[in-house]
Amino acid sequence: MAESAVSFLLNQLATLTQEEIQLLGRLDENVLDIQKQLELMRAFLQVADAEEDGDLQLQTWVKQVREVAYDAEDVVETFMLQFANLQAEDGFCGCVQKIYLYLKNLRMRHNIASDLENIKRRVTNISEGREKFQRDFDVQLRSSSTSLFGGRVDAILVDEAKLVGIDRPKELLIKELLDDETQLKAVSVWGMGGSGKFTLVKRIYEDERVKGKFQCHAWITVSQSFDIMKLLKDLIRKLHDEIKESMPQELERSQEVELKEFVKEFLSERQYIRVFDDIWSTRSWDALKHALPDKNMSSRVILTTRTLDVANLASRPEYPGCHGRVHEMEALSYEDSWKLLCNKTFGDEIFPPHLQDCADGILDKCMGLPLAIDAVGGLLAMKDKNSIEEWSTVCSYLNTKLHGYSDNLERIRQVLLISYYDLPYDLKTCVLYLSIFPEDHMIDYMRLIRLWVAEGFVQGKERLTKEEVALHYLEALINRSLIQVAERYPDGRVKFCRIHDIVHEILVSKSNEQNIVNTEIGRDSKLPDKVRRFAIRTSIDGGHLETNRLKYLRSLILTASVDSRFESFLSKLLSGSRKLLKVLDLRDALLGKISNEVFKHYHLTYLSLRGTEVKVIPESIGQLQCLETLDLKGTEVISLPIEILKLKRLRHLLVYKYKPGIYGALTFDNVQSFKAPYRIGCLSSLQKLCFIEADQMGDTTIVREIGKLTQLRRLGIRKLRREDGKDFCSSLKKLTELRSLAVSSIREDEIIELQDALDFKFLRTLYLGGRLEKVPQWIPSLHSLSTVVLRRNMLSNDPLESLQDLPRLACLELDETFEGEKLEFKAEKFQRLKTLVIWRLNGLRKIVVEKCTMPNLDWLFLGNCKLVELPIDFEHLNKLRYFQISYMAKNFVEALENQKRSEGSNWKLAHVRNILVGDEQGWEYL
Repeated sequence: MAESAVSFLLNQLATLTQEEIQLLGRLDENVLDIQKQLELMRAFLQVADAEEDGDLQLQTWVKQVREVAYDAEDVVETFMLQFANLQAEDGFCGCVQKIYLYLKNLRMRHNIASDLENIKRRVTNISEGREKFQRDFDVQLRSSSTSLFGGRVDAILVDEAKLVGIDRPKELLIKELLDDETQLKAVSVWGMGGSGKFTLVKRIYEDERVKGKFQCHAWITVSQSFDIMKLLKDLIRKLHDEIKESMPQELERSQEVELKEFVKEFLSERQYIRVFDDIWSTRSWDALKHALPDKNMSSRVILTTRTLDVANLASRPEYPGCHGRVHEMEALSYEDSWKLLCNKTFGDEIFPPHLQDCADGILDKCMGLPLAIDAVGGLLAMKDKNSIEEWSTVCSYLNTKLHGYSDNLERIRQVLLISYYDLPYDLKTCVLYLSIFPEDHMIDYMRLIRLWVAEGFVQGKERLTKEEVALHYLEALINRSLIQVAERYPDGRVKFCRIHDIVHEILVSKSNEQNIVNTEIGRDSKLPDKVRRFAIRTSIDGGHLETNRLKYLRSLILTASVDSRFESFLSKLLSGSRKLLKVLDLRDALLGKISNEVFKHYHLTYLSLRGTEVKVIPESIGQLQCLETLDLKGTEVISLPIEILKLKRLRHLLVYKYKPGIYGALTFDNVQSFKAPYRIGCLSSLQKLCFIEADQMGDTTIVREIGKLTQLRRLGIRKLRREDGKDFCSSLKKLTELRSLAVSSIREDEIIELQDALDFKFLRTLYLGGRLEKVPQWIPSLHSLSTVVLRRNMLSNDPLESLQDLPRLACLELDETFEGEKLEFKAEKFQRLKTLVIWRLNGLRKIVVEKCTMPNLDWLFLGNCKLVELPIDFEHLNKLRYFQISYMAKNFVEALENQKRSEGSNWKLAHVRNILVGDEQGWEYL
C-alpha cells in the first residue's frame, strides 16, 4: 500500500534530519518541505484506499504517490549509505583521506540536492491531485473511515468446535471410512473453492474415532503446482515424524520410483489413512495412487478436489484394488449460515435483535458459501454491535459489489475483497506481502512476523514490541479468514499458517497491481522497470532475468528449492544492485559460502541463511549496522567474529543446529551451539539468543554478560559449570521477559545451581539438562509454563510433586531425571498434559496412574526403563492415541503381548490404536 511506503519514508526522513543534519546543511529545507507534503498525503491515503478500487483516476494517483515515496526512499538511503562510509583514519594518510572525503562530500551534497529538488517537484505536483480528490471524496471518505473501514482490532476468534453445517456429512463419511470393508477405499470430497472441503475433511481426519482406527496417518497438500518428488518426500517425512524418527538421508537423493517403492513398503503392513488435499488434475492422482498399497488392511484415502473428473477417477470400482464414493459439497442452509455468522461475529454473546434485517440481507448475498460467511463474519466482528448504520453499510456494500454476479466462485472473491478493503490500513500491506509464498505453502509464523518487522510494516505500540504487534496483526488476519491456522503448538499458539487458494489468487493479483512484491516469471514475461521486492517461489533459471531491473531491489526472499546455479545468479544480482537491500532470506538454498557482496548492503535488516551449508561468517558482518535478524539455524557456523558486537540493533540471533534425534520435545543434547564474543552483553536489543556456550573464558564472563540482555524472550545456553550458578541466577533475575529458557551443564555429572528465587511470569518452555540437587523451588509458580524437559538431573525425589499443579503444562519429558523406584501421577493432576516422555529412568520399577489424572494425554513414549509391569490404571487414559515402547526389557514386552492375547477386546490398552515397540532393529506394531 502507498500509505506504508509513505510512512516508512517519513521515518527515514526523520532519521536523516536528526542524525545527519550537520552534513546536510541547507538541504534540510527541501527535506522538511517533502515531509510536510507527505504527512498530508499519508493522512489522505489512510482513507483513500476505501475508494481506490472503484476509481481509476484515484488508483493512478495512489500509484504515483507510492512510486515517488519509493524513489525518495532510494535517494535518502543512497545518501545514508554513502555517509556511513565517510570515515577517516588518523596520521598523514588520515589527512589525505579527509581532504578526499571532503571533496567527495561536496559531490554528494550536490547530487542529493539535485535529487531532492526533483522529488520535491514531483511531490508538489502530486499534492495538487490530493487536493482535488479530497474535495471530490471528502464526505464519502470521512463516512467510510468511521464505519466500514474503521473498527476494532480485537475481533473474536471462532472456536473450531462451533463450526456448523458439517455434522451430517461428517458422520456419513466417517461411517464410510470405518466400515468393515478390507480393501483400500478412496473417499472423494468434491466442490468449488470456498465450499468448505478443507474444513470438513480436517474435522473428519482429527476425529478421535478416525485417529483410533488407523495406525498410520498423514495429511499431504497437493495444490495446482504439482511436484511428485516433493510430495513423496513430504509424505515420507511425515510417516517418520509419526514414529518420532528422522527421514533416512539417502532418500533425499532417491528417484521417483525408489521413493514410491519405499512408501509402498512402509505402508504395506500398516492400516493407514491418507489425506490428499487439493488435487487439481487426474494426472496428479495417477502419479500418487501407485504409492498406495492395498494389503486388505482396511486402509483409506480421502482426497479433496475442485474437479469432478478427479473425484470420479479416484473412487470408481475399475481402479484395481480401490473403490469408494464421491461426496459433493452443498451450500449451507439458512439455519447453518445463521449459526456460522453468529459464532464468527458474536461468539457466546446474544445476537442483538435490531441487527436481524441487516444480517438476513448479508446472508442472502453469501448464498450459503462458508468461506464468504466466515469472511463477512470476521469483518462484522470489528464493527460496533450497537450500530445499525455500520451493519447497513456492509449490507449496502455487498449489494453493490455482488450485483450481477451469478457465479459462486466470483461471489466469494468479491466478499473476500470486501474483507480485504475493510482492513485497517496498516494491515493491508501485511496481507499483500503474503503473496511471496507459493500456493498452499506452510508458513512459519515466526518467519512471517520477522519479515513484516524487517520490511517496516510494523511499529511498536505502547509497551508492545514490534513482534508482539505483528502477532496481533496475524491474529486479526486469521479472524478475517485471510489466513488459516495449519498447525498449533501444544499450548495453542500458532505454529504454521496457510492461505486459501482463492485468497492467494487475490493477494497475488493485488500485490502485482500495487507493485508490492514481484515473483519469478517465465521467459515470455517481463518484470517492471523497478522491482523493489522479489520472491522466488518456484525453481528459477536466473539466466533470462534482466538484473538491471533488480538494481533497486529491497528484498529477496526464497521460498522454493533452487539448484547450484543460484549462487552465481545471487552474486551477479548483488554486485549489480544499488546496495539498498534490506531483506535477504535464502532459507534452504544450496550455498556453501556467502558472497562478500552481501556485506556491502549497509541497510540490510534481515539476513537468513537457515538450512544452508555456510560454515563461516566473515568479519565484514560488522558493516551491517542496521541488522536486526541474523538467522543461521541449521548451518555449519560454530563461532561468530567479534565484529558482531557492532550490530547494536540486533534483535534475533539464532546460531544452532539440531542433529538427528529419535524422541523428545527438545533434543538439546543434540544441539550444535556457538561461541559468542565475551562482551555479548553490549547487544542490548537482543530478544532471542540461541544457543550460546558458557564455558569460553574459564570464568563467569559470559553468564554475567547475559544479565545485560534485559530484552531477551528466548535464551539457550550450554556448558554451564557449577561455579557459574551464582552469577547465572543473578543474570536470570534481570531477564523478566523470558518466554523460553534452555540450560545445559558442561558434563553429565556437573551440578546446575538454580536454587535462587526466580520469577518468570511469561515463561512457556523450560529445559534443564544436568544434575540438580532438587527441582528448583521457583518452578511450581510458573503458571504460563507449557513445556518442561528435565534431562540427566539424577533427582532422588519424585519430580512430579513440583510439576503436577502447573495449570498449562502440555508437554513433559523426563530423561535420566529420577533415580527412585516409583513415579506417581496423582488423581486430578496434569489436566492439560498431552505428551509424556519417560526415558532412561534406570531405577524405576513402578508407575502409578490414578484415576482422572492426565485426561488429555495423547502420546506416551516409554523407553530404556526397568519396569516390571505396565501401570494397572492405564485404561483411564482414554484419549491416548500413541504409545511407543523402546528398548524395554524383553519380559516387559512379552507380558504386554500375552496380556493382549488373553484379554482380547477387554485389554486395558485396546483403545490405543498405535502401539509401537522399537529397538536397534526398528519399529513393529504390537
